[in-house]
Amino acid sequence: MNCPLCGGSNECGIKAFEENQEVCWCFHEKFPEELLQKIPEQQRGKACVCKSCAAAFRNDTMT
Repeated sequence: MNCPLCGGSNECGIKAFEENQEVCWCFHEKFPEELLQKIPEQQRGKACVCKSCAAAFRNDTMT
């Protein structure tokens, strides 16, 4: 799957979780509502934000 914000790989582990009970990196992340609102409406709830976009958002909002 690809990140709906940058188009890069979001390294989604949901499939791995479903198959092997492995934990996805996002299970321990908190995604601010402001970041989630940046996802195009047609992709909300269907595509995961990648680590890079989540980190860039945090960095942008902290400076």
